[in-house]
Amino acid sequence: MSAEEIKEKIQKKIDNKKTVTYILPNIEDLDLKRSLLSQLRNVNIPLSVPNLNKKEILKNLEECLESGWVSTGGKFIPEFEDKVKKYIKTKCAAGVQSGTAGLHLSLQVLGVQRDEEVIVPTLTFIAAVNPVTYLGANPVFIDCDDSLCMDPIKLEKFCSEECDFIDGILVNKKTNRKIRVLVIVHVFGNMADMEKIMDIAKKYNLKVLEDATEALGTYYTEGKYKGKFAGTMGDLGVLSFNANKIITTGGGGMVVGDNYDLVEKVRFLSSQAKKDPLYFIHDEIGYNYRMLNLQAALGTSQIDELESFIETKTKNYYLYKEAVNSIGGLQLLTFRKGIRPNYWFYSLVVDEEKYGLNKDELLRKLVSENIQTRPIWGLIHQQKPYQKYEAYQMEKALWYHERVLNIPCSSNLTEEEVEIVISKLKK
Repeated sequence: MSAEEIKEKIQKKIDNKKTVTYILPNIEDLDLKRSLLSQLRNVNIPLSVPNLNKKEILKNLEECLESGWVSTGGKFIPEFEDKVKKYIKTKCAAGVQSGTAGLHLSLQVLGVQRDEEVIVPTLTFIAAVNPVTYLGANPVFIDCDDSLCMDPIKLEKFCSEECDFIDGILVNKKTNRKIRVLVIVHVFGNMADMEKIMDIAKKYNLKVLEDATEALGTYYTEGKYKGKFAGTMGDLGVLSFNANKIITTGGGGMVVGDNYDLVEKVRFLSSQAKKDPLYFIHDEIGYNYRMLNLQAALGTSQIDELESFIETKTKNYYLYKEAVNSIGGLQLLTFRKGIRPNYWFYSLVVDEEKYGLNKDELLRKLVSENIQTRPIWGLIHQQKPYQKYEAYQMEKALWYHERVLNIPCSSNLTEEEVEIVISKLKK
């Protein structure tokens, strides 16, 4: 395929920028699922789609194509890494293939060993947990608080009551397995309570991996971590640039942090662990987890527009909030005080008794109106691959799982589209 044909193909994808990812609710009726899927193919208002500046993107992509550096190498990868570093005020960044790849590599360089345990949330996308098992380790699931992020009270209780702290290492009393790493997910653009969590991690000598894949742009506005962005308080942070994230490279992710050795180890492992790239000498097993120059070319144009995207998402959040507050039985989930969120997802809490519909019934109603919505993820400790692992005192995650529905939140969502969604919620 010629460079011109590639550019034409990319242009067509950009023109079709309201392509959606289809997400089906937890419904047993296969015919109903097929019907919903058919309707979702024709939604007028999708859940979350890329906001793409054609002119700037095509300029960067054309330069990338003409350089010949479309895979590894090329100027856009370090340029994108530098822009992200400056934006979130961290010292180091390494572009990778995906957020999942970033989490896998980060857990490895933080020292997770086979047969150990890693503390994780249950209310998250499964990609935050799967890399634990890639390394032969075992997840231990912790409940969420009202932010939907990990509950620090339950975390402290688990560490103090269910574990021993022996010679600087946390050990699970039930399994006698060591715990060295804690994974924190900043859910839907909110921020976990990092002051309390980092204090707990310090007390029990735990490394902290921040999954900030949904929270690029979220930062503290007050307190101990004032000015600190999601992903920059733990030992390492991971970002994602999947198509539904606040900025996108089509796929791709990034590992960030202030520890040069850790981030460079991630970079080393992501490129097949080439000790000598000229003679292709390897002394470790690596991975093909590199970010592509084509992806980074898209990312360099997207990062410049991030604050504009957040401004639009903030405005739309408050339009929704004002309207939803007047609808009995619906509540728009709030964000933690003392932060500037990126407002990635807008989450409705549906009270079936007061509203008259449960969240699955509301989902079907909105889909029938050509409005895409999405239930919260299936809780990971209840998923078939993870039912055998410890899940500690689950309460709020179960409650929110039954009630939360995400509504359209794209950064190019218009005020008119917000009003359409609101009108359908009122009926």
